Amino acid sequence: MNAGNSLRAILILSDGIRGHINQSRGVAHWLSQLTGAEILESEVPALTGTAKARAKTAARSLAAGGTRRDARDWLAAADGDALIRRVGQWFAERNIQEGSGAVLIISAGSTPAPYNIALGYIWRCACATVMTPGTIGTDPFDFAIVPEHDYPERKPNILVTLGSPNYVIKENLKKEAAALLAEHPSSAGEIWSVLIGGDDANYVITPEWVKKQLGQILNLAQHAGADLYITTSRRTSPAAVKTVKTLAAHSPAVKYLLVASEDDFNPIPAMLGFSKEVFCTEDSVNMVSETITGGHRAVLLRVGHRGGFKGLIQRATASLVNAGALSPNMLWGIPKFDLVFDHFARNDSLIEYRDWLRVRRENTQLPPTEEASEEFNEAKRAAQWIYDNWK
Repeated sequence: MNAGNSLRAILILSDGIRGHINQSRGVAHWLSQLTGAEILESEVPALTGTAKARAKTAARSLAAGGTRRDARDWLAAADGDALIRRVGQWFAERNIQEGSGAVLIISAGSTPAPYNIALGYIWRCACATVMTPGTIGTDPFDFAIVPEHDYPERKPNILVTLGSPNYVIKENLKKEAAALLAEHPSSAGEIWSVLIGGDDANYVITPEWVKKQLGQILNLAQHAGADLYITTSRRTSPAAVKTVKTLAAHSPAVKYLLVASEDDFNPIPAMLGFSKEVFCTEDSVNMVSETITGGHRAVLLRVGHRGGFKGLIQRATASLVNAGALSPNMLWGIPKFDLVFDHFARNDSLIEYRDWLRVRRENTQLPPTEEASEEFNEAKRAAQWIYDNWK
């Protein structure tokens, strides 16, 4: 039996993080296209403090092997009673029986993962994770979609992806682009988009970086007669956001700015639908993957790197890997993500900003971006893999 014969519902469990939701939605969309399954969504409880710590400890035991009773007890302790009732009502309304092989539960990231497994125990349905959940790993899942830079083990339940699956549907981009342009029109010969990420354990985007890097792009756009459309991330610091706003307010080239911390709308698909150039900061593999899925060559903007002892160890590990003294799966932090960008660059799907700048100054031509990235869609490939391996 394959998924086309039995799958009726795909339940997305989310932690409210836009990047995670879009990864799950992308896989769910393409699997729904293959099967006709209905897509349902629910956010999991946001635990904090000691409740979160206790739930994580109990989740490890549940994932190692549990019963339906264990799953119900865990969900009750993890504030999941409302989630059980909501999902149970959805299934009852659709006459979906437990163990019928009619449901796939999918989640991305660590927070929703134990809820995914617990509900899977209760309704005896298939479970899928995008990325490796830090708390419970990939072994409890029927399907695990894990990026190559995490160096996952090669197991039957794991699909290795380049970059991140995403919810960029290339066929819809022009329609989304037209809608955004209707509200924020441009009459320029070229439109450029800038996708700005933010701070994390490895990278930092400072106001000084914004002034220098975004300021240069603004000047280049004005000289080229191009209009700029800009979006930030929820991880962009308030200080960096303030600087972006100031620069945008004083530049006639900027036609649109969306600050993610102030607006839930995701403009990236629309921006991919009308842009000639797309600039992405290196801290976001998701933004880079979305850009390439949308048919563009990503122009990679390097940002600040965290220093200190951790950065020193990362660089030392990378040196040992390059010398052949350590296996590549020992890489971590920034060098690990650099491997992803190197892979994209070898396939002409990514170019470093400094190289893009040189090409423009020399007035030379790059290969067409459509040829570079036309077939890149890891969400679609993951959906096909689940479909082909459904039992």
